[in-house]
Amino acid sequence: MTAISQTDNTQSTENNTQHLYASGNIGPGNTPKLQLRTMGGHHANPHAKPVAEQDHEAMAKARVPIPYRDTCAHLLMPLNKCRRESFWNPGKCGHERHTYEECLYNSYLQRCEAKVQENKVLAARAAAAAAES
Repeated sequence: MTAISQTDNTQSTENNTQHLYASGNIGPGNTPKLQLRTMGGHHANPHAKPVAEQDHEAMAKARVPIPYRDTCAHLLMPLNKCRRESFWNPGKCGHERHTYEECLYNSYLQRCEAKVQENKVLAARAAAAAAES
């Protein structure tokens, strides 16, 4: 195990600061610029929003399997169309696949948040019932 000297640490910090300033991530006076990040540090895709009301006729016409007719089926239809046109080439349709998977993740987050809210309501009801007794 090697020990890091204080001078090495100081030099490393100065290099990092210079790099941050040159890259535009740090402002004058060595104050870091704050960057807002969403969902794990990547940009939120506005097209990847789950939609509750889906067009059932369009899903049937696009041959979307029944188990996949959920809140993200509107993104699965163009993805499957792209897959069929490219003969399921794994190098194609990357953007459509990413948007669909991000929609599935957003749908999962919505369900988790709904469950948390449901648990809060049930806990409040239980507390009110206990207070009345």
